[in-house]
Amino acid sequence: MKKVFCLLVIVLSVGVGTAMAGTCPPGPPTSRGNGQVAGVAVAGGGTQYYFKDALLGGFDCFEQLSAWFPSYFHSSNSISPTKILVDMAYAVQGTATFFNVVVPSGGNYTLTVRYAYAAGLFPGITDRPEGIMVNGVVITNDMHFPITGNFETFENSSITVPLHAGTNTVQMFNVASDGVSRVDAMTLTLGGSPPTCNSAPSAPGGLSATAVSTSQINLNWTASTAPSGCTVGFYNVFRSTTAGFTPSGSNQIASGVTTTSYDDTTGVCATTYYYAAEAVDSAGASIASSQANATTSTCPTTGSVQINSGGPAVSPFVADEDFAGGGTITHTNTIDLSGVTNPAPMAVYQTARSGNFSYTIPGFTAGSSHTVRLHFAETYFSAAGSRTFNVSINGTQVLTNFDIFAAAGAKNKAVIEQFTENASSTGGYVITFTAVVNNSLVSGIEVQ
Repeated sequence: MKKVFCLLVIVLSVGVGTAMAGTCPPGPPTSRGNGQVAGVAVAGGGTQYYFKDALLGGFDCFEQLSAWFPSYFHSSNSISPTKILVDMAYAVQGTATFFNVVVPSGGNYTLTVRYAYAAGLFPGITDRPEGIMVNGVVITNDMHFPITGNFETFENSSITVPLHAGTNTVQMFNVASDGVSRVDAMTLTLGGSPPTCNSAPSAPGGLSATAVSTSQINLNWTASTAPSGCTVGFYNVFRSTTAGFTPSGSNQIASGVTTTSYDDTTGVCATTYYYAAEAVDSAGASIASSQANATTSTCPTTGSVQINSGGPAVSPFVADEDFAGGGTITHTNTIDLSGVTNPAPMAVYQTARSGNFSYTIPGFTAGSSHTVRLHFAETYFSAAGSRTFNVSINGTQVLTNFDIFAAAGAKNKAVIEQFTENASSTGGYVITFTAVVNNSLVSGIEVQ
């Protein structure tokens, strides 16, 4: 089990709530089910198994959460007798195993999983694949689970699996941290047909990129051709600031796109972006398209910026923006502002962005000199050395092994670090936070 540090999360009935700073709790916990519960006959034929009874394993304590996953939830729309289902999200290694899948005869069976999920903490991800293993053999590591739009809206996803007469072992396993948020029941019905689609589609053609604003670039491409027996289900879109990049999960910005166009509205002004697209059918993904690029419009000139990191607008600070990576924390701790000059409002110190992250703040005259003020408050740890991190501005490291508690001299006390730096050649400031011990953290950023 890898050792990571986590953020405490409050899980609401409809998803994941506000994260708080913390470390992994003791664990992993013991699975409630042992995977040995017999299936239940269902109307029309077939046998049904409930994920609450599966043996859950491979638990992760995820970096952005303070819980061990997979986990259990109550759902009024669950069809399990106790209305309990399993959350497979956030656990890269998560598995749910049924050891007592009994069928009267060998052959192909249709395996159907009842599931639900909204976007949650994975905005833009509209298809969360899972793997299926039968009797120790991986049948697929790409069973598709399209988004249902709500944690209480359930749909079914099915594939064909081979079973032998008697007892079988069936396992669903995660292939990424964005696993399915709610898995309810698994049904096996005799008579599944082997997949008729055995080849990936052709690459999308004619990809073009057109900038329409300081933050938006519109993409269009020609539809892919699916092989005989296949149908293109959707397209994935990838983006980088580097020409000739290799499309991967780390630079994917959209999945489940069912048209031949996509509007990327998350760009930064005066920035050149390179794009690629791929088509997906039931056999897998195509090779990537040829790449296209466009440059967003010139940044508007601004006098100053005040950002409430990890939080909403608190005048004169605007809501968190211009960030990439990291998670957020919030709390109601009373913050001592007496040790700093011109502090931010206390509410700014009651939220923060945490982890490894960066801010790319545009809108200044190229090469112009500005004061960068970084606002901090240690609200979790009570001893020096518990949290240290590095900070760089436009590639120059300005803080090394920075310790908020040590700098402030106390927990829940504000401290401000101030620097005079020049804007980049594009008129921006890139402020990067890199964890050394536990997560980096900042509550507010000003560029004056």
